[in-house]
Amino acid sequence: MSFGNSVEAGPSRIPLGDTSDTQQAMMEIPSTGLKFFEYRRRLFLAGLQLPTPPANCEIPATYLVPAPPDPLPAINPSDVTSTAVQRLEDVLKVEGSEELQETWENGVGRIARSLHDGKRLARGLRLGLVIKILKASWIQDGLWPKDELGRPVKPPNSPIIEGVELFPEDSMSRPEVVAEVKAAGKS
Repeated sequence: MSFGNSVEAGPSRIPLGDTSDTQQAMMEIPSTGLKFFEYRRRLFLAGLQLPTPPANCEIPATYLVPAPPDPLPAINPSDVTSTAVQRLEDVLKVEGSEELQETWENGVGRIARSLHDGKRLARGLRLGLVIKILKASWIQDGLWPKDELGRPVKPPNSPIIEGVELFPEDSMSRPEVVAEVKAAGKS
């Protein structure tokens, strides 16, 4: 363990099995910032605990850590969708449908009240659908901002952070990205 410019943080969980597996590649990451966040995110997605830095020294500029593991495979919801959920998705799939009183009365209001009351729903809902339901409830309650014409304001786009892949596990499932990564590794 070196205390100069970087400090070594061991893995939080060493895989059991062949001893050659424990000799994994190490990488240096900063102790703060986007690379540090991305490293912690990859550990979280792989189901591993975060390594703990030594408590007897101040925070170093960089850590020497094991390379992050691949994320766990995504759990896909079943292809069977209930008719109630399908009807709700059909009502909310039109752009701006959250703003309409008719949409609120066609069941969105009932589900929004259940969500606000913390009740368990009979069927799980996609996150995008839950967001639309919450937006509709905020519009109904007068909590969503309105423009000068009284229409609900569109939220701003999320910022794009240069050099940060928000969903690297999705890009690795696309064949063209896998081929590009392999080609980059050979050069």
